[in-house]
Amino acid sequence: MEQTKTMNRYLSAKGITQIKTLGLMLLMAVIISGCGFQLRGDIVLPVLYERVQIVDKGYSDLGKSLSKALENVGSKIVSSPEAATAVVTVLSRGTQRRALNVGGKQVREYELQLDITFVVQNREGKQLSDAQTVSVVRNFQNDPNDVLGKDNEEQIIRKEMMRPAIMQMLRRMKAIAE
Repeated sequence: MEQTKTMNRYLSAKGITQIKTLGLMLLMAVIISGCGFQLRGDIVLPVLYERVQIVDKGYSDLGKSLSKALENVGSKIVSSPEAATAVVTVLSRGTQRRALNVGGKQVREYELQLDITFVVQNREGKQLSDAQTVSVVRNFQNDPNDVLGKDNEEQIIRKEMMRPAIMQMLRRMKAIAE
């Protein structure tokens, strides 16, 4: 009998704790939704970007990646400005490498920076904003004993930096149209 009472007290205390936890979670959900918080999920571009021409000025890898990203969010890539509802022109793309940490005569850590500058024009050729620049910065460790491996790692990091840069471009493009 005593054991049953102890068990009932334990279960009721556990149930109250679960109810409090659930209530707290619901309260937090209401507060977060009330402040306008949104997760960064899929980007939905305005109608302006229904048909886009990309002018990449010799940065074909960037143009291909941007085309693919635009198609993934529902835009159609066209080849002529007459068929386009917007023209995205990549003005420049630059990468820099800076030494961050030097020990003795050896660089131990580098910083890589990718900058992409672009403009957006509407169907009539009117530029919709000033030139926009997006930047992505990454650090990587250097091992002077593994020159080939670290060189390959740097190239991989440079390619991977393109994805967040293009996502920044899409968010900027959305903001320009709104």
